[in-house]
Amino acid sequence: MQGKTIGILGCGWLGYDLALKLKSQKYNVSGTSRNSEKLKKLTEKGIESFHVDLQEDKIYGDIQGFLEDLDILVIDIPPGLRKNPESDFAYRIKMFLRFVQVYEIGKVIFISSTSVFEDRENIPTYDENSLPNATDNNGIKITAAEKVVQEMIDKSVIIRPCGLIGEDRHPIKYLAGRKEVKNPEAPVNLVTRDHVNSLIFKVITGELNVSVIHAVSEPHESREEYYQKAAKGFGLESPVFELNSRNLGKKIVSGL
Repeated sequence: MQGKTIGILGCGWLGYDLALKLKSQKYNVSGTSRNSEKLKKLTEKGIESFHVDLQEDKIYGDIQGFLEDLDILVIDIPPGLRKNPESDFAYRIKMFLRFVQVYEIGKVIFISSTSVFEDRENIPTYDENSLPNATDNNGIKITAAEKVVQEMIDKSVIIRPCGLIGEDRHPIKYLAGRKEVKNPEAPVNLVTRDHVNSLIFKVITGELNVSVIHAVSEPHESREEYYQKAAKGFGLESPVFELNSRNLGKKIVSGL
C-alpha cells in the first residue's frame, strides 16, 4: 500500500501524530488544518498541507486541491459542540462529503466517539453491534454525523475512540485534587493515541476490514481505583470521590 496517498482532514492532536507515522512508513500524506502554524509544521515534515475549514455556511480553503488523487481519506475534525452546542455537525460533514463523492476515493475513515452511547445506572456494555442510543445533545449530533457518512459513502469505516490519552494528555491532570468527583464505581473507558492510530493503520493496510470499530485499550477499572493510581503515577494529589451516591456509566468493549 506504500506509495498511496492518505488524506487527513484535521491534523490535530491525533491526526498530526497519524500523519507523521504514515509518512515514516513511506506513504504520501496530505493534511489539513485551520491553524497557519500547524500548516507550516506539516510542510516542514514533508506532508502536503492545505487550509480547510468546515463552517456552518460553507467550506473555506482549497478543498479540491486536498481531495485530488487521494486513495484513502481520514476525517478527524472535532464537532465543536462545546463552544457551539447549536452547531449542525452532520450538515457540515454532509457539505464536505458532497465534494468527496466527486472523487474516486477508495475508503473513508470517520473518527467518531463513544459518546454516541448513553451512560446509565446499570452500567451497560456496548460493542460494535450495539446501536447508538445517546439522548444528550453531543451524542445525538455525533450519531447524526455517523449516519451521514454511512449513507453517503459506500466504503466507510467508523472508528469510535474512548477518551483519548497520551504522554502529554491525561484526565488526571484535570481531576487531581478535586473534591466530590462523581461516579466512583463506574468503569473508565480510555484509549491511547497510539492504539487508535494503530487501528487506523490496520484499516489503511486492509488488515481490518469492518464497518465499525471501538477503540479501547485501558483496563476497565473503577474510576476511583484508576484515577488514584494515575494520580500517584503522575505525582499529583488524588481526587476525592463522592461516595454513597448513584453511579452512571457504561463499558465500551471491542469484539475485534
